[in-house]
Amino acid sequence: MRASFIALASLALTLHCSSGEVVNRYDSCEKIAIGPGTEDFALSPSTDTIFVSSHERRKWTTPGDIYTYAVKTRVVKKLTRSGEPTDVFFSPHGIDLYEQGRDRYLYVVNHGKELNDADQSILIYRISGDSLVFVTRVRSEFINSPNDVAVDENGSFYVTNDHGSRGSMWEILWGLRRSKIAFCTLSGLNANSSATCVVAADGVAMANGPLVRGDKVYVTATRDDALFEFKRNADGTLSNKRKLASLAGPDNLSWHEQSLITASHTSNWKFYRHFKNASNHAPSYIAAIKAEGGEITPLYFNAGERISAASGAFVYQSRLYISQVFEDAIFECQPVR
Repeated sequence: MRASFIALASLALTLHCSSGEVVNRYDSCEKIAIGPGTEDFALSPSTDTIFVSSHERRKWTTPGDIYTYAVKTRVVKKLTRSGEPTDVFFSPHGIDLYEQGRDRYLYVVNHGKELNDADQSILIYRISGDSLVFVTRVRSEFINSPNDVAVDENGSFYVTNDHGSRGSMWEILWGLRRSKIAFCTLSGLNANSSATCVVAADGVAMANGPLVRGDKVYVTATRDDALFEFKRNADGTLSNKRKLASLAGPDNLSWHEQSLITASHTSNWKFYRHFKNASNHAPSYIAAIKAEGGEITPLYFNAGERISAASGAFVYQSRLYISQVFEDAIFECQPVR
């Protein structure tokens, strides 16, 4: 983990941004205890269920889990997993859901047992009640430092690689635009399926959250302090890169009412200190960006005493849900009346 510590320290020293004054549009945030490191989550509206990726990122060699939170009953469950290859070390990061008829699938960015392990992949599971049944694993030379995954309407997917070389402190220190976005075409969703991956786009500094929407793909770039829009070509490659908005350290993305919602890391120094010690707080800033025009609307800000280092957010049934990079809960916030 030492290389990652150095990289984070370098980032903390090179960047420091502020969210400015924010009038919260959501408040009264209720803590929902899940498991450590609720870095990403995905909503299944058809079942009113939130799937949560959980991994203790301060103690990397502790395996992670997938949890669900039932919005109506407010019940949290840890899902069992079956059928995985024996060499899988489960360290989930970004996740996304895909529905095909009555079947639902969970796509999981998975890392190796060591932080900068060469074993990087996308694991795909079929959701069966409170269980995840392993379907297939996708590995590729173009999935070298995966951060997040976004599934298209056919079950194929985009993967953001946050580094050109996993763990490279130089990329972070100098803001080198060596991140690549991969597109992987699946032959099917079964044990015998294969995938063909290509580089869909490159030239991004720390690509993070991807989101597929019609003929567009949106990607946050944490080190670029930007949200980019790409045109989605018929072969899955991306073109016509355009900066939609500038904001500090954007992370995961969601869609709501013609806007993209992201969590923003506004202080890299405080983020690094929080990574080193949970008692050090890091700010959480949530913003909505109009897909047409890029206008930014602040939704929520907390200095970290309540919600620290938010990594993602989405709006569902008028409530704002927020995930965190390191801590053991998600939050449900009510609109300010």
